[in-house]
Amino acid sequence: MYRLVVTELANEDLDNIISYIALQLDNPMAAATFLDEVERCCGFLKSNPFMYERCHDVRLEADGYRKATINNYVLVYKMDEMTKVVIIYRLFYGVQNYILLI
Repeated sequence: MYRLVVTELANEDLDNIISYIALQLDNPMAAATFLDEVERCCGFLKSNPFMYERCHDVRLEADGYRKATINNYVLVYKMDEMTKVVIIYRLFYGVQNYILLI
């Protein structure tokens, strides 16, 4: 089992996404569903972080970044096999060029 670490930026990203869905799109049910999906993904990361693909960008792949797609969003993370830690760095809307933001 891996320990999960969520960066402050990732927490801010998640707060912004949930707020956007709930308030701007006026869909609190969809926001709650999205949060459930993120929590489900985090459970998978704790038990098997290899299940999600490596980032396709050469630099990010070389640095060990992986990504999980959750609905229209991308969760970017790295793992440390020696310490059994998964670090979630950011969450991005799928059309954002997250490669430039990491």
